[in-house]
Amino acid sequence: MVFLGTPAAAVPCLRALNQRADIALVVTRGDRRRGRSAGKTPSEVKKSAMEMGLATACPESRVQLEQALRSVAPFRMGLVVAYGMLLTRPMLDLAEMGFVNVHFSLLPRWRGAAPVAAAIRAGDPVTGVSLMKVTEGLDSGPVVAAASVAIGETDERGGLTDDLSGLGADLLAENLGDLMAGRISGSPQREEDATYAPRLTVEDGRLDFERPVEELARQVRAMAPRPGAFARWKQARMRILRVRWSSSPPLSLRRGELALASGDLWCGGRDGGLILDGIQPPGKRVMAGSAWANGVRGELGSLSSG
Repeated sequence: MVFLGTPAAAVPCLRALNQRADIALVVTRGDRRRGRSAGKTPSEVKKSAMEMGLATACPESRVQLEQALRSVAPFRMGLVVAYGMLLTRPMLDLAEMGFVNVHFSLLPRWRGAAPVAAAIRAGDPVTGVSLMKVTEGLDSGPVVAAASVAIGETDERGGLTDDLSGLGADLLAENLGDLMAGRISGSPQREEDATYAPRLTVEDGRLDFERPVEELARQVRAMAPRPGAFARWKQARMRILRVRWSSSPPLSLRRGELALASGDLWCGGRDGGLILDGIQPPGKRVMAGSAWANGVRGELGSLSSG
């Protein structure tokens, strides 16, 4: 077996696989610098693989990736969980039983790199995990198994991803034996139902107070905890990490205007208001919006999307 994955969300599947099969190689992305003054840090998958005593490889290109896979070929099967690089046909052909992917959405909805954020932002009532056979297309292979979970009104991307990673490990454990024995082939996806979730960027977190407050609240949840939604306060970036919304705030506010009311920090919106429960002001730690507002000298002013 070969495992390909990078973030913490892939670790439960790595552990589940390691308990049930011999892993010849763990492939993950290279070490990354986390701050300007910090040294390079290995991915969460690499850390876990080293703790398990598994061999690792960190290719930086498709050429290097193919070389790494060929170094242990032929192998029975490959498992991909949030790896970050597409596999080519020559790579796929190295596995006797092909590659399977644990994807954090109910395919064909939300193919791509950021399915959990996309589901929250779109207001989907449910999401889930799909176990699919890997093809050359983007998350377009036959679906072997799936499990769903409701999206709560306060679910954030980070917490929901954690839940899905555990669900994915369970789904893998239930189906791994049949997959390795070639007893299940999967069902084709309906291409006409496919939607796409591209990789998140910092700009995806920019709040536009011309939009409905319910949409803004979903955007905040979809971006939390990293990189986080944000707006401008006195030309500086204010990270917005937790909010509630109301169509009938206790006072009349212009769009983006800040005010304290009933012990909460409110921000005016197009059709209501947002309660800013968790923010990170410029140069400060994460705190309650009301705590920040009580410490501000002078008028609170407004937030803008600028």
